[in-house]
Amino acid sequence: MDAEKVLSFFKFIGQLKEIERFKDQYFWKDYPHKKERESVADHTWRMAMMLVVLEPHLSRPLNLGNALKMCLVHDLPEIIAGDASPLGSDGTGKDGHHYNEAVAAKRYEEEKAAAKKIFSQLPDTGEELYKLWIEFEEQKTFEAQVVKAMDKLEGKLQAAEYLGGVMFKEHLPFNLAYGIKYFEVDPAVKELSELVLKEFTNNYKEFTKEAQ
Repeated sequence: MDAEKVLSFFKFIGQLKEIERFKDQYFWKDYPHKKERESVADHTWRMAMMLVVLEPHLSRPLNLGNALKMCLVHDLPEIIAGDASPLGSDGTGKDGHHYNEAVAAKRYEEEKAAAKKIFSQLPDTGEELYKLWIEFEEQKTFEAQVVKAMDKLEGKLQAAEYLGGVMFKEHLPFNLAYGIKYFEVDPAVKELSELVLKEFTNNYKEFTKEAQ
């Protein structure tokens, strides 16, 4: 082991704790800012815990080691590429990676280049972690698909909890629809997702800037 390179990598990835989740994204930029906002690293930690707890209830065997590694590395490229909004700059999604294929392709290449740069810092395990990041992005394996579902489900939990269900009326249907296709990967995931989506509906109260 090259201890100096490993330590340097540990210091580098600490930057993920400084990236505020959803910062300045559409809708989120107009909500009241909490004193301490969630970081992308916080999101990654809860994803991993959700996966550990859910794994025994999945309908198929899962390589938990690989899946956990995917959880931990999936957002590391955001240290370089940033945390992009699926709704784009104006809320229509026309310049966002979720709705615009050209933007999605460009975003993928930016994150791929960032992943290569980050994992190349590790002399021994970097290649393995890079391949797992690619596996997550390609979404061809059960592990990658379950981790993607955890990614979307944790994001919905964070959105539901942030203001206790208070949100713009346009934000509610987005949260009810965005990424729900990933929850079809397994009955256990589907059951949990339905509970979270139900909370959105039951706890919803309209947020307006004028009322603040």
